[in-house]
Amino acid sequence: MKNQPDYNYLTTDNRLLQEAEKRAETFIRDEEQFQLGFIPTEQSHPYTNQLSSVIQEDTKAGLKLLLDVDRDIPSVARRIFLSEPYEELCKAFEDAAVHKRRVCFTGCGSTGRLSMMLEEMWRQFWEDRAGVESGDASRRSDDSDENLVCADLACSIMTGGDRALIRAVENFEDYEAFGARQVQDLNLAEDDLIIAISEGGETSSVLGTVFEGRKRGCRVFLAFNNPASVMTSRLERCRRAINDEQVTVLDLYTGSMSLSGSTRMQATTMEMLVIAAAMECGLKQSVGIETPENTDYANLFAALIRDLSSDSALEGMAAWAEEEQNVYEQGGRLTYLAGPYLLDIFSDTTERSPTFMLPPFRACDDSTSAISWAFARDPDHEAEEAWVRMLRRSPRGLNWLRKDYMEMDAPLNVTDNPPVLDSSEIARYLIGHEEDPRRRDCSIFLNLKICVDGASSLAGVPEDGKTIFLGSPGNKPDGMIDFSVFLNLPESPISLWQHLAVKLIFNTVSTGTMAMMGRIRGNWMIQLDPTNKKLIDRGSRIISQLLDISYKEACTELYLSLLAREKFQAEGMHTILSPVEAVLKRRSK
Repeated sequence: MKNQPDYNYLTTDNRLLQEAEKRAETFIRDEEQFQLGFIPTEQSHPYTNQLSSVIQEDTKAGLKLLLDVDRDIPSVARRIFLSEPYEELCKAFEDAAVHKRRVCFTGCGSTGRLSMMLEEMWRQFWEDRAGVESGDASRRSDDSDENLVCADLACSIMTGGDRALIRAVENFEDYEAFGARQVQDLNLAEDDLIIAISEGGETSSVLGTVFEGRKRGCRVFLAFNNPASVMTSRLERCRRAINDEQVTVLDLYTGSMSLSGSTRMQATTMEMLVIAAAMECGLKQSVGIETPENTDYANLFAALIRDLSSDSALEGMAAWAEEEQNVYEQGGRLTYLAGPYLLDIFSDTTERSPTFMLPPFRACDDSTSAISWAFARDPDHEAEEAWVRMLRRSPRGLNWLRKDYMEMDAPLNVTDNPPVLDSSEIARYLIGHEEDPRRRDCSIFLNLKICVDGASSLAGVPEDGKTIFLGSPGNKPDGMIDFSVFLNLPESPISLWQHLAVKLIFNTVSTGTMAMMGRIRGNWMIQLDPTNKKLIDRGSRIISQLLDISYKEACTELYLSLLAREKFQAEGMHTILSPVEAVLKRRSK
């Protein structure tokens, strides 16, 4: 590999500039449905517009800014919990359990990972009642246990299949047909339940699951985080779904994200809170457990945010974030060790790659790709078993062939070179206790054992590792704790509050760390890799905002960087600079 290329010479390459102008004009003219600057989840939140400067001066203050945005959630959640659509969702979960109907959660990117976590929560409820361990394959030989039958009613659709849990599949979210095909592959039928989740409400692949579910007579819910009136006024694909009388809409709009456009933050937090709360209520009703009248999920969530915003919790998170910053800035690598809640931690770690343009996870037989800064694994089991324990089922890959993509009218770059997304591809990622010397082949490395509210112990922490405890003080295990975030977490048969706490803490720490390292400007994600139409639009808007130039000029500049990157890579040069940041650096000269 040659040295990092210099983007400053681009302005002298007239051929590249003309091609960039052409592509920008085509995008602006033909892709209006993917130009989303008008929706709130894509806009800058006023609370955090000085995030990058604040957190570099005071880590605790910066982390508190991120959490302050979560304070917007309880008031909206309180209204949702009193709404008719929410009551319908609670009843739909109850009916599915009682009448043995399948329950399918669908999403893409952050909501796809959330869908997998919701499936895991459903399975946990029934497996706990059956008295079996997470993902215990041997139990499937006896279907006489009604609890295990109910556990297997749940499934989830992640756009691109479970392989996308590891790494995003480029462009898949842009096609309704791909989501529809995943519903077909699961053979969902009349009266089965589909809960489709889209942060912005406009993700084409997720809406494809809605349309296919309706065609099959499924009971369909659609949850999203922007005002329905705004979405239907501008986007035809949203209008078709939202205005369908047979689709129950959950409009969970809470405002903009703490990191602009990063819907892995408040959007998926709100969706987890509302959908999981409805699932918990429905499941309890299905087995005759009365939900106490004083169970106020909105107030409980507000209490969780208060706990996280306390001085002691902020001190624990700040010390942890500074530890990670130190490792990364020295060119080191970090590995999270967890059994319970590994899926939650794995999801946050995966999402850092597209959000901050970090190297994605590397397969065990890949000797050329960059090694990820952070990784997550189960230190107590081999990879094959670790996958089953983490998901509470075997991984589901996509076995689509060229003819399948042709039937779905996929673009030529996909039909001519179909991505490998089957289960064998997933197995290439060793998330168990297998030794991986590549993660130690650096100046500094650190293992962090994550203990969550008594669900795991300090056993198996390497000598070169440290420990983090998250949860109620009374559930702290004996032994040395290096970082702690003490919270008063309520009881929940699906461990809802533990899941929310892990999500909020990891989102906050990982985002804060990247801001401390200068990978965020204000509250804009400048380390953005535009791998689909929505991200091309987002990158153009970020450039327009930060450079105070027109959208057209910004879009042209973005395509210029994208074309230059292709040229550099063809010449054997490797660039770690995001196309957005490349524009900002070039134009600042």
